[in-house]
Amino acid sequence: MSFTNLLRNARSSRVSTVHKFLTNYDPNSNRVFAFVEGDADEVFYRAQIQKYVPDQRQIFVYNCEGKKGVCNAYEDITIRYPTCQRVLFFLDKDVDDIVGASWPSDPRIFTTEFYSIENYIVNKDALRRYFKDFVKIRRVEIDVETILVNFDDGLRTFQRLMLPVMAWIVVAKRSGARIHLQDVNPGEMFYVTAERTLRKPRRGAIGYLCRVCQASVEITAWPMLRRTAMELSRMPAKTYMRGKFEAWWFVEFGQRVLEAVKSVVEEGGGSIRVSAQLHPNTFIQLLAAGVPTPGPLEKFLSFHTRREPAAAADFAPEAKGFLQRIIEAIKRD
Repeated sequence: MSFTNLLRNARSSRVSTVHKFLTNYDPNSNRVFAFVEGDADEVFYRAQIQKYVPDQRQIFVYNCEGKKGVCNAYEDITIRYPTCQRVLFFLDKDVDDIVGASWPSDPRIFTTEFYSIENYIVNKDALRRYFKDFVKIRRVEIDVETILVNFDDGLRTFQRLMLPVMAWIVVAKRSGARIHLQDVNPGEMFYVTAERTLRKPRRGAIGYLCRVCQASVEITAWPMLRRTAMELSRMPAKTYMRGKFEAWWFVEFGQRVLEAVKSVVEEGGGSIRVSAQLHPNTFIQLLAAGVPTPGPLEKFLSFHTRREPAAAADFAPEAKGFLQRIIEAIKRD
């Protein structure tokens, strides 16, 4: 049989996330099951869980394709196994806490303290690792700290410029408007150099958002937008700034810096080799493994992966108070 025919015979129709879980779940095993929102989350959380569960064969990560999918999986699984252990669910906070949206709460659910996982990766340390691991310079010495000298100021400037955009998004969500953020491209509103981040002239951010987000209602209440921007400005930027927007800036800044480094290296008679290009769709895959585990996530994973397997607890009447004991233990920590 040809390899192509072998693949044809092996392919199968898509099965539900819960069904995949049920085929692998064994309460007597040491397996860890993680339910996440998307592809990037799958990479990020797998890398973090591996720090606590070195045997990759014991880690099962399921992409639920959105927050609602994770919550649906949580409900379906906990109805079947209300006291299951090492079955974990991961959600991005987004701006839910700001707009008053609520999702299930459970000790087995981890919610980011930032907008999303991308915000954890967008920092100077991550870009420093990129230049050390994937950019090799020969015959010319350039200090990596010099390369990154404008990073912090550039990120703060971008966050400040994005404040009206995020205020508009918060106002839209509070008003109940349906908006589509996946097509918002910060490059339509801003441009980035190795020295600074600037707003593009004659580009109205609010008008652009109304068009590209296909808002179900018009959102141009300027006094409300100004009040909301002031409200957000009192919060840490990463708690309200959409992670994909920060990721866009990170990649743009990294690319502009790399272009400048190449020019200087070539002028000095050196050479440069880049083994992996920065791209918004791949930077998490490149850098997630090197991200220090955020404090709340470290606490969450340390607690849930150190527990003994549930054994027969999922089926025994005496396991009735197990979930409450988990809640009390987390509160004590």
